[in-house]
Parts: sequence; C-alpha cells; structure tokens
Amino acid sequence: MRKRLIDLLCLCLPLALLLAVHITGPGAPTWALAIAWVLLTALAWYGLWSRALSRRRAFLNAYFQDHSWWRMRLRGGPLLAARQLLQAMLLTLVLLVAVVRLDDSRVWQLLLLNLPVLVLLHVLIGRLLAGHVSARFRTELVWRVVLVMNFLLLFPALVLLAMHASYPELGEVGLRQAVWNEMLRQDAASEWLLNLMQLAAAKDAVGWWLGQQLLPGLGGPVFQIGGWLIILAAEGLFLWSYLLVCAGVLEIARHRRRQRSGDASETCTFEKPAAGEH
Repeated sequence: MRKRLIDLLCLCLPLALLLAVHITGPGAPTWALAIAWVLLTALAWYGLWSRALSRRRAFLNAYFQDHSWWRMRLRGGPLLAARQLLQAMLLTLVLLVAVVRLDDSRVWQLLLLNLPVLVLLHVLIGRLLAGHVSARFRTELVWRVVLVMNFLLLFPALVLLAMHASYPELGEVGLRQAVWNEMLRQDAASEWLLNLMQLAAAKDAVGWWLGQQLLPGLGGPVFQIGGWLIILAAEGLFLWSYLLVCAGVLEIARHRRRQRSGDASETCTFEKPAAGEH
C-alpha cells in the first residue's frame, strides 16, 4: 500500500508541472519553457528507453543464439537511445503547447481523477500477468497493456468533452480567414512558444472549419468527418504524450526503489544478462 501511495504522489509531480506550464506559459520566458520541455522530455524518454531495451532483449532471445555476436551488436546503444529521445522530444513538445492552450478545466479534473486509476491498473495487470509472463519481460508488457487500457478509458471521455465544447462560428467565413483569425488570437511572451501556438491554432481552425462546412460537389459530409478526425487525432496525441510522461515517472520511481531496497518483487528492465548472454 505504501508503494502505491508513493507512486500516486510521484504521478502528481508531472501533472503539477503541466498545470504550472498552463498557468505561467503565456507569460513565461523562453528559457523557463525550455527547462519544462527538457524535464518532460527526460521523463518520457526514460519510459520509452526502458521499454525499447526490454523489447530488444526479447527479440534477441527469440531469434539469436547465446554465442551470436549479433546479440552484442543489436542489444541497444546510442542509435536506439537517440531514436527514443527524438520521439520523446516531439511528443513532449506537442504536450507542452497543448497544455498552454488547454482552457477546459474539466480536462484537468479528468487527468487528476485518472491518477489513482493508472496506479491501480498497473497493480492489477501486474498481478494478472505475474503467473503467465517471464519476469525478465513482465515490466515492459505490463506497461504496454496499462498504457493502452488507460488510453482507451480516457480517450472517449476527452472525445465527449470535445464534442460538447464551444467553438468559434466559422460557417460563414473562408478557410484562410478562419485560420488567420485563430492565429491572431494567440498570445505569448516567448516568440518560440507563440510560433508553436499559432501553428497549433491553424491546425485547430482547419478542423473546426471543415467540421462546420458542407461543400457542394466536394464530398459534403466527408469534409465534416475529416474535420472531426483532425480534432480527435489531436486529442489522441495529447493524451498519449501525457501517458508516456506518467509511465516514465513511475519507471524512475520503481527503479530508484529497487536500487535502495534491492526489492526483487518488481522486475527491472535494466537487469544483467543471464549466463551465456552478452
């Protein structure tokens, strides 16, 4: 129980950071935003890197003999780390801009209420898979299942909130004017953030405009569906980026706990190779 409470407290830290970015973001200088981005990137990268190493080890054990020199060459090095870092940088950049522009308090309440659900899901899935999955790869598989399940729980809720949100009336204006008006509404002290916010606003304006238009001879309702797909894709990318940060936080917390106590009940992604493994 104590471990789960610690996990819950750890999950409050990235949510608090995102809320601070939301509150101070428009007026924050570029260097402060860069620090927040670096912190979020580091958290997401740790989770992505640990899972990538676990998947790579499972691949090597499945297809290569213990004495194969390919085990050493393909076990995961700078290229794999750089790929995960690039992915983490892009996803957390999307997350950073999204939380600055996130004005719906219901979304923040939903993310807060989801924190204990995320911890409980991890405990439940871990126990269900304990007797069926190899301990060496259980951590990565548990996280994969937990992230997908949590995504499937949160995404419909975000979609419902998006469907009942209020949007600018764009039915009587052209696409160019809609995009331009939405970009002009953005404001930030940091030019770097302002450019990113304007880019996100242009994307939103395209989705809203398509969702409100019926274009004769050009597909009609198909364009409306396309607009909603843009909105739904943005919600999904925001949510997945947030969950990856949460996964990184919990992975760091558990790794430090194993280092301090030598607790073998929670498997580690960075475990030493078995006998005969390079």
